[in-house]
Amino acid sequence: MSSVSPIQIPSRLPLLLTHEGVLLPGSTMRTSVDSARNLQLVRSRLLKGTSLQSTILGVIPNTPDPASDAQDLPPLHRIGTAALAVQVVGSNWPKPHYTLLITGVCRFQIVQVLKEKPYPIAEVEQLDRLEEFPNTCKMREELGELSEQFYKYAVQLVEMLDMSVPAVAKLRRLLDSLPREALPDILTSIIRTSNKEKLQITLIDSISINFRCCELEERFKMTIPLLVRQIEGLKLLQKTRKPKQDDDKRVNIYFNPFQV
Repeated sequence: MSSVSPIQIPSRLPLLLTHEGVLLPGSTMRTSVDSARNLQLVRSRLLKGTSLQSTILGVIPNTPDPASDAQDLPPLHRIGTAALAVQVVGSNWPKPHYTLLITGVCRFQIVQVLKEKPYPIAEVEQLDRLEEFPNTCKMREELGELSEQFYKYAVQLVEMLDMSVPAVAKLRRLLDSLPREALPDILTSIIRTSNKEKLQITLIDSISINFRCCELEERFKMTIPLLVRQIEGLKLLQKTRKPKQDDDKRVNIYFNPFQV
């Protein structure tokens, strides 16, 4: 298994408030931007920024941005996902809006909101530091067993898909090249899961690095049943369809282009 290069996000992040979809580290998502603060964020940071750092946003899930910047911010989720803005597409019809293609990098915790206008900026603490897991947690026995169990289910699921599809073949290779700690987020982002389930996985967090092993155990425990459910669903689908039909093997998969 190859090691992951250390990821370091800025200590201050502009916050993009999203009410549809949940972005997980390693996954890619399209989101629409048409509210006051989110529009200001895109115009000020993404369209005028000239550095890679200017494309890093803090994505706060399940939190609608007020329609007007005169309104107060709603209560913010404490845990969000830092993301790279990969693409920005704008349109003026039927009203000014942008569509962002964003890729999750890692989780963060809001320490404090520094300002709310023209768009929110927060001081944040990075939570996911994958390179620290082996040295910090020592991969306790239970965690090692959960990791291996998850990996076996992940391989079983991927091998039920159409391996002739390049994205599926790439995912199979990633299972062996990525650290096991990254797999729950990657697999959860591509299998059939509800926003509520993704949100629960996103909000698993720890206050200090001493608890990260427990955090990872919980993430494995929550995502293994999701994998099993998807596997059983595919098995049932295969039984009810004719052999020549292989739609059950096809799945929409989005990869983090910065991860490989």
